[in-house]
Amino acid sequence: MIETDPHDRTPARTQEDSRPTIHTAPGPAATPAPGPAVDPSVDPAAVLRVLIQRRQDLLHRESAELRSLRTYADRLAHELPPPPVLPPGPPAGVEVLTGAEAVEARLDTMLDSAETEVLVLDRGALTTSRSGGVVESGEAGDEAGADRIRRLLARGVAVRTVTDRRGTDFPERARDLIALTRLGLQARIGQRLPTGLVLVDRRTCLLPPPPSDGGGAEGAALVFGGSLLHRAALPLFESLWARGTPVGSPVSPLSAEQRELLGLLASGLKDESIARRLGVHVHTARRRITRMLEELDADTRFQAGVQAAIRGWLQPHPAEPQGGPRPAGAN
Repeated sequence: MIETDPHDRTPARTQEDSRPTIHTAPGPAATPAPGPAVDPSVDPAAVLRVLIQRRQDLLHRESAELRSLRTYADRLAHELPPPPVLPPGPPAGVEVLTGAEAVEARLDTMLDSAETEVLVLDRGALTTSRSGGVVESGEAGDEAGADRIRRLLARGVAVRTVTDRRGTDFPERARDLIALTRLGLQARIGQRLPTGLVLVDRRTCLLPPPPSDGGGAEGAALVFGGSLLHRAALPLFESLWARGTPVGSPVSPLSAEQRELLGLLASGLKDESIARRLGVHVHTARRRITRMLEELDADTRFQAGVQAAIRGWLQPHPAEPQGGPRPAGAN
């Protein structure tokens, strides 16, 4: 609605107008809103051009201030002393070894100097390949690592190892590990070890090169001691050792029923035969077998037999007194 003046006698109002007339009550004159008056005759385009010009002036001033700051920063940089030049190479106290021959020679020197204790995270840390990478479990290099441990034990050096569970699924490796425990090796099985390492007398640590990815590039082994050993390598070993499962433990956490089931699995019987021996339905037997595999962190019955033998939960088969148990599934 448009407020109009009833006394307005402009031609537009004198003509007949159907718009209603709004009467306002008498009172004091309305106070105009603050702000500059807008002249309706001013061109809007001209107003926009003025605003744009003001904005451009502001940007020019800010740009000039930035140039001044940059000039000041450049002058300050020239007045400050240059940063110290760090020497190329590894940090102080860290020795870098490249090539299998260099790693093996340094490892032998460390082990020969061992007097009281050697700690090993075993992902092939005691064996190296010709490419400088770690020899994985099941390869010929395992025998070299076992020989090094035998020599240490023969000299009266205490040896503790945490072996990655993935490297103990090979029957030959399992038998060697059990045999070494009979010579005095303290061994445990760990889950997904993050790295391999060798600690000698808690004063020197060798971190072997990572496993070769087949790309042809050789990794580098590191040798260090001091605070890096005591604050990183040694706590890592002790943490994994505390969480590991002892090898050849005389105390089995299995119940009599579980030990019976484990023996039936190791003998290579099929599910139906195991169910008949246990006097249960075949589905019940399969559920128990599944739980047993989970308990041993095994994917197959073959692995379950090996892992049970390593832990000392399963005695060797009577027909094979010198070897490991006959793995389940070998039929």
